[in-house]
Amino acid sequence: MNREIILGRRDLLTKGLKAGAALGLGALALGSLSDTSLVISKAMAGVPDGSLDFLAAEPCILTCTATLGPCYYSPTLIRRDITEVSNGQVGLPTRLGFRIMNVDTCLPVTNATIDIWHTNSQGVYSAPISTFCNGNDPSVQQMRFGRGVQPTDANGWAYFDTFYPGWYQGRVTHIHATIRIGTQAMATTQFFFADRVSEFIYRSHPNYSNRPNRDTTNATDNVIGGNLNRCVPYLFSTRLVNNKFLHAVKTIGIRTTPTTCQV
Repeated sequence: MNREIILGRRDLLTKGLKAGAALGLGALALGSLSDTSLVISKAMAGVPDGSLDFLAAEPCILTCTATLGPCYYSPTLIRRDITEVSNGQVGLPTRLGFRIMNVDTCLPVTNATIDIWHTNSQGVYSAPISTFCNGNDPSVQQMRFGRGVQPTDANGWAYFDTFYPGWYQGRVTHIHATIRIGTQAMATTQFFFADRVSEFIYRSHPNYSNRPNRDTTNATDNVIGGNLNRCVPYLFSTRLVNNKFLHAVKTIGIRTTPTTCQV
């Protein structure tokens, strides 16, 4: 069995992505989440691996509300795989894990749902929404990549298989989420990645390297920016898994009534 090695935000660059840079992170683009390519295995042979165990990674704290934004689309599919590879979408394979907790008891919330949406590798949203989000491209407006809903299991976990999001002007890399119990929205918020993670991926991975110079960081973002300490509760913990894809996890704390605090 693989030994368990958890890479937090601080360890990601030094123990994971730095090794990937020397060994050829571009090989990741050749495979999907289920790929067993020898090319990938050899290229990432020096990157630490480990089984899924993030239960102690983050505290049980209330997740505050952030703006819904103009790119939400409500008729979203209940599905784990939101890549839409069949529609030509490509990027760094990323598995998202969200754990929903009741902050008053610090126990997992079962059968809640989490609705997420984010851009593709080029910073474009899918669905027939505001032209700010995807311009006037009718093909993109017919797609639903980067969108999905999943229920939480008995341990409060919900998972999505996707690609690492791209950036667009004026916003740092982010993923939107709404958590519901039944039909009631408990919290709508946004989650972010450490700047060094995005910088490395955008400059090193071939599906992003045509747009390496993003114009916004966590410190300058108009939702989370101004004070880097504000970002910490909303940053994913990230690591490379099985030498071929990124795993990002986040604990989300809710109450049984909608949250009122603001990011």
